[in-house]
Amino acid sequence: MGFFTTTGSITAVVVAILAFLQQRALQAPLPEGAKIITSHPILDAILEEHKAVIGKQYHGYRNHCLTVMNLANHRMGGSLTEEQDDVLAVAAAFHDIALWTDNRIDYLDPSIARMEEYAKRTGRDKHIKLMRDMIYYHHKIFTGAFASMDPLIGAFQAADSSAFTFGLVPFDMSTPYRAAVGKALPNKGFHNFLVGRGARHLFSGKVTTMGPAPMFVL
Repeated sequence: MGFFTTTGSITAVVVAILAFLQQRALQAPLPEGAKIITSHPILDAILEEHKAVIGKQYHGYRNHCLTVMNLANHRMGGSLTEEQDDVLAVAAAFHDIALWTDNRIDYLDPSIARMEEYAKRTGRDKHIKLMRDMIYYHHKIFTGAFASMDPLIGAFQAADSSAFTFGLVPFDMSTPYRAAVGKALPNKGFHNFLVGRGARHLFSGKVTTMGPAPMFVL
């Protein structure tokens, strides 16, 4: 009981600190010219195709994808070209999709396969490699290699990390923009779903070695 009591107390403190930082950040004005999108035609069309299989996590995953898009765009200076915006929307829509379409915890490769099928079907072959790298590396742990890659790859990884950790990694929860995105696009239980899936995998008997979870890339 002592372990769970201590863990619960630490969690409560962390949540309280994050709430304080977010509320404080919300009092500050957004950077000049900063925008927050709460819908995107390409993203929404792709997710609508998969709405039935995503099920009750649909709205949470949609908000997660939009959060990633907003944060990635912001990290790119808010000046994406139309092509870059298109690429970002497709990568965001597919980056975790195989959690549902393939029921896989090791979802990177099947998510990429789904993206490639869509890209070929819709005439987006030109950007398949970039979108593949954005999805494959979006949980990359050591990010030094991003310096020699398309900047969208690093921006996408940082945005997803921020979305997943509520701004702890990288630490930007206290920025007005990150806080405003979180308020506009609540996670709607998506994180609870991810924790549940992770816990089921951990205690499934399939984990036989220590190391990163199967969706992470060193």
